Amino acid sequence: MSLHALDDIDDAISVTAAFCRGLAPRDWPKLALIALLSGGTAATSPLTGSTDVGGPGAGPTGGPGMGPMGTAGLPSIDAATIIAAVAGLVVLALVAGAISATFQFVFVDALVTGDVAIRRPFATHWRDGVRVLAFEVAVGLVVLAALALAVGPLLVGLPVGVLFLLLLPVVGLLALLASVAVGFTRAFVVPIMSHADVGVVAAWRRLLGVVRANPSEYGVFVVLNFVFTLVAGVIVGIGALVAVLVVGIPFGLLFGLPFVLGGASGVLAWTWLVVGLLLGGVAFLLAIGLVTAPVQAALRYYALLLLGDTAPALDLIPERRAAARDD
Repeated sequence: MSLHALDDIDDAISVTAAFCRGLAPRDWPKLALIALLSGGTAATSPLTGSTDVGGPGAGPTGGPGMGPMGTAGLPSIDAATIIAAVAGLVVLALVAGAISATFQFVFVDALVTGDVAIRRPFATHWRDGVRVLAFEVAVGLVVLAALALAVGPLLVGLPVGVLFLLLLPVVGLLALLASVAVGFTRAFVVPIMSHADVGVVAAWRRLLGVVRANPSEYGVFVVLNFVFTLVAGVIVGIGALVAVLVVGIPFGLLFGLPFVLGGASGVLAWTWLVVGLLLGGVAFLLAIGLVTAPVQAALRYYALLLLGDTAPALDLIPERRAAARDD
């Protein structure tokens, strides 16, 4: 007897092709934005930040002859500033994570309904996005706590090298399980939450019941989805290289060449270059999104097809499945 996890591969490609053919030209930029902001199967780009500290009185001064720059000529930064900067970065990371998690629901909504919209599904599911982010953060904290338990004694100088070696494989296994849990949350729990209007915990209960009833299906899915994710990364990487050429050459000629030939002097030349960099960056991201969108759609359709095959009550795309199999 064949497995749905194998049969659904061809169906996912067919459903994705039909979905893409049904999109209007105006839908593609929105779908590209959704694909980028949803994070796909990977994490979003890390956030960075800086702290601007300077001027007399910005911090304690050094000794005689040291001046306001403090010891060794470096700016003086107090603990409160560091804590505030770290807290700010954490808040920014959480906001970005919540937006990304919410756009996972927006992506699923577009794939299920065929209507590529942003504002309505985002307003509907932002609370669900916060719940998913909270779950993923909790999973990450568990792994970090286990790692701290294993490494902590070594950091404080306790002679527990053998204990560390024993705990390290456990931490590695826990990290692997956490990765699978996050992947299943994005692939299956998000659609269940959207379809059944339940929270993360309730959706996970339903999913675990399905997984226990079909362990081989979801075991094969884990392996194949990992392979497909690697292939998707290669495809997107090639698309990025093409986008660099397609976007970089014309924008470089239009904005960079006049800047260089003009001697790179004057406010107008610098303004022209900055405008070119901004427009080129937007065009590059749009091109990456256009490559990413159908690839991520195929991965998500693969999960939706498997979920519906193993749990018909949770089938979000029965018409698309039937159309693909009729073809």
